[in-house]
Amino acid sequence: MTEPPGVASGGVEQLTVAVDDDHLAGISDVVAALQDRGMVVDQVLESAGVIIGSAPDVDRQELAAVEGVVSVEGETPFQLPPPDAPVQ
Repeated sequence: MTEPPGVASGGVEQLTVAVDDDHLAGISDVVAALQDRGMVVDQVLESAGVIIGSAPDVDRQELAAVEGVVSVEGETPFQLPPPDAPVQ
């Protein structure tokens, strides 16, 4: 079975969460709330207001409902053609 784009095997989706400017000072509270909803946080870019991580069987709407979250985006996968492929 092939997983949907941005979903690794096992149903874990790579996510990028944007935090609104009003919640940058309390970004740790946003991180904790996302973790409570099942997100595994890999990196927090505090000054940019971005949280990067993953979640199994994620409900993006549930994560987006966390106070201070502006958006939740899945990873957009891409694959380069092999070096000997014709130019398209």
